[in-house]
Amino acid sequence: MTATSSPQQKMRVARLHGIRDMRVEEIPVPVTPAGQLLVKVEACGVCATDSRKYEIGVNDGEYPFNPGHEWLGRVAAVGEGVSGWKVGDRLYGDVYGGYADYALIPVDPIAWSRGPLRLPDDLPLERAILIEPLADCLHAVHDQARLKSGDYAIIIAAGVMGLKMVAEAARIGVHVMVVEPLEARRKLAREFGAEQVVPAEGWQEAAKAWAGGHKGADAVILTIGDPDMVMPCVKACRPGGRVVLFAGFGNRPEATINVNDLHYREIAIVGSEWIGTPPNQCRNRYDQALELLSDLKLPFQSLITSRCGFADVEAAIVRRQSFAGLKSMFVPESH
Repeated sequence: MTATSSPQQKMRVARLHGIRDMRVEEIPVPVTPAGQLLVKVEACGVCATDSRKYEIGVNDGEYPFNPGHEWLGRVAAVGEGVSGWKVGDRLYGDVYGGYADYALIPVDPIAWSRGPLRLPDDLPLERAILIEPLADCLHAVHDQARLKSGDYAIIIAAGVMGLKMVAEAARIGVHVMVVEPLEARRKLAREFGAEQVVPAEGWQEAAKAWAGGHKGADAVILTIGDPDMVMPCVKACRPGGRVVLFAGFGNRPEATINVNDLHYREIAIVGSEWIGTPPNQCRNRYDQALELLSDLKLPFQSLITSRCGFADVEAAIVRRQSFAGLKSMFVPESH
């Protein structure tokens, strides 16, 4: 089936027009190009990346720019040449455009998109919305930290991404220590499987006591963009350990590193971006994330702590910087 929109069909969209300038507008529903799907959006996750683009600008697109990229919905129209999809199918999308009534996605994978992932009809919004960010966390734990059962891992900060890493590392038998300044999040870290949870103050001494018999951590995953934390993470590793830089560092991109420490103790510092920076994508991490989220015994839905709609999506993006709650979910039909 091929479907297009008429000039009279309109949709709402929340787009950035510059730094700290988000506007809710009404624009035509796009014509569905060949090779793409038009999807009626059910929900979109509010991500730290969206907040960073709001605060410091867009470097991978042009204004006006719709930063939402963790969304799901049902197919509303199928572009020419597309097979295997029909109107009404439910899917997850990871391209920009999620803060809208409708979004487009190419059916074939592109550099920064897995392509549409088919979803079961009964997977709750609060779990389905986490597929892309959980896939990112699986990439960090398995591909970049290279953790395995019996290893010792330190995860810096129990935000919404850190907690997913805690859950996955603990699930595969890793000893996990979490460093987190907020008491409520420390409690959540234990619920998600952390063996040891400590406040930020004095964490290095606590790490030595916890992993001393192991001569340090096999991996330290830094989930916050603070360059001053990089060298302490290096110090917390055992010889041959790995520091995984999971967060972007925004307008603070430089850190001071003792390279002798890296050399003589053979410490590796690696990044972790999405499911792998192209051409190194591990697209199977999406399928694994869906499988984990379909297991309702894991408490992932508790990570969604608020909802927003068009009227308050900008406020939710701003609030993302304040540590108020964990993750907000944009729902177009919210009032």
